[in-house]
Amino acid sequence: MTRYVTLTYGDAPGVYRQSLMLLLSLLAHAPEPYELLVATDRPDFYVWFGTRVEIEYLDAPRLEAWRGPRPFSMRQKLELVRAAAATAAGPVVLLDADVLARRPLGPFVERLGAGDLFMHKHEYVLSQSRRRGNRKLWASLRAHNLRDDDSMWNSGVLALPAADRGLLDEALALYDTLGASGVRHFATEQLVEGVVLGRTGRLKPAEEWFAHYWGNKRGYDGEIARRLADAFIEGLSVKEAAARYRDQPIDLPVESRPGKFEKLDRWISRLKAGAT
Repeated sequence: MTRYVTLTYGDAPGVYRQSLMLLLSLLAHAPEPYELLVATDRPDFYVWFGTRVEIEYLDAPRLEAWRGPRPFSMRQKLELVRAAAATAAGPVVLLDADVLARRPLGPFVERLGAGDLFMHKHEYVLSQSRRRGNRKLWASLRAHNLRDDDSMWNSGVLALPAADRGLLDEALALYDTLGASGVRHFATEQLVEGVVLGRTGRLKPAEEWFAHYWGNKRGYDGEIARRLADAFIEGLSVKEAAARYRDQPIDLPVESRPGKFEKLDRWISRLKAGAT
């Protein structure tokens, strides 16, 4: 039994639209047996799925506890996947809302069963990046015994077999150690996952099976809104909407080159994330 998990909260409608399409894509491509779990403060947004989706209600106190005493990165994702893995009968796959299954997941699940670990994709080796911000990050990590071959991975997808759930405790412990020492990088959550899972020698990229469109949310969100509106107007069932997605996948680039104002907006967002 593979457990697919995602996290949605707050007031941004786009996040919920994205998560609905994520769930449809999993219904279209995930092999049985599987279960879908959504941790959210808006369970009413998922009534269309009925019993196909399990809801983990996320109230404000629990979310704040998961974020930790000095929030600066997505620590809550680590807490969620650890909680989901603790009660799972098999592998756990944590997916950001802005992810879609792009093809049948049978081979992906088979490789999980054989012991592979997955994150969405490899980004760079921490010690080798020449970008100024990455060099600064590496300098701040040298006191924590990171290795020259440790890497940054993208965590839009995070998947591991049940036998490896202890790695999540290690990743969370490393996150808290870095936070207590003053590290405030916006991507610390995916940093610690990539380091801990990468050191097993079994970490692989999942981008063959999943599209993580964080670099083209505007394009995807418009297409997702159109498709969901059509499904609701036509009175499609969840099963019918999933079949339509399987037959007509969203064929958009996962990244688009931002203009100068979009670059400025992203830069400001990262500054805010680092300051909170």
